[in-house]
Amino acid sequence: MSMHQVFVYGTLRPGERNHHFMATATHLGAYTTPGCFALLDTGPYPAALDEGRTALVGDVFAVDDDTFAALDRLEDYPVHYTRRELATDYGDAWIYLWIAARDPAWPVIDDGDWCRHRREREKHIT
Repeated sequence: MSMHQVFVYGTLRPGERNHHFMATATHLGAYTTPGCFALLDTGPYPAALDEGRTALVGDVFAVDDDTFAALDRLEDYPVHYTRRELATDYGDAWIYLWIAARDPAWPVIDDGDWCRHRREREKHIT
C-alpha cells in the first residue's frame, strides 16, 4: 500500500467535523502555503481557488490508498474539486482546489484560516 501526503485547510483539519476521515492518517504538522490562493466560505465548508494572493493555513497528513480514495469521494474529485501537488515543508502534498461553479455571494476568507473564520462566524450566530 502506498502513502500520499495531503494538505488540508478546511473540515478535515484537527477539531473540524470531517477530521474523522483522517483517523488512520499520520499528522506531519502544520503548514501555511505561499500566498497564491483565494479561500471562499461556501457555508458548510471552504473552497480554495488556484488564484489570488492568500496563504492557506492548514495541516499536512500522510494517508494510505484507502483514505486517499475516501478523500477523493468526500471532495467529489474530479467534479467539484481537482487536486494538484503543493511543495510543503514535509515534501510534496496534494491540495484539493475548487473547480465547480462559484456563488458570487460566498465571502472571501482573507486570512486563509478556515478554522478561525468558522469560530468567528459561529460567535456572531449565537
